[in-house]
Amino acid sequence: MHFGIITAMDNQTTVLIYESKKVLADNMVSYAQLIHDVSLQAGDVVYVMNVNRFSSVCQFMMFGKFCMENGVSLHVLAQPYLDLTGTKRWKPSVISLMRSMVDVERQAIGRMSSAGKYTKEYWEYLCRTFEIQNLEVLGQIFASEGVMKRSR
Repeated sequence: MHFGIITAMDNQTTVLIYESKKVLADNMVSYAQLIHDVSLQAGDVVYVMNVNRFSSVCQFMMFGKFCMENGVSLHVLAQPYLDLTGTKRWKPSVISLMRSMVDVERQAIGRMSSAGKYTKEYWEYLCRTFEIQNLEVLGQIFASEGVMKRSR
């Protein structure tokens, strides 16, 4: 089956793109629905518009690992270098980069936690900001017009 991950960032254009990829309306779901309500199996295909539809680089890595281990194809439409299929896997250098990004995020949050006392809301805002920025950097690196293409 074909599935599409939908978030509040998506609109009717996303729906049309997913429909062109043979994703049925009932199979356009949130990440949480995909993980909790859908039993992905080998041969299934998941489309997502951009890595920034995930909550963090760590979440994206875990989902990618799940896909690789279970024979599920993952197509990141804005970052085709991050696609996973039966024959296309992430190179060790890509995995290493993502792990480094997660480590930097954790270190920065750890340093901030010792720097001062924040309200719970402000703390959540700071953490979420780091996660969003990390996803945007990952997206820029692996976008079809991104750094990877320029390095030829």
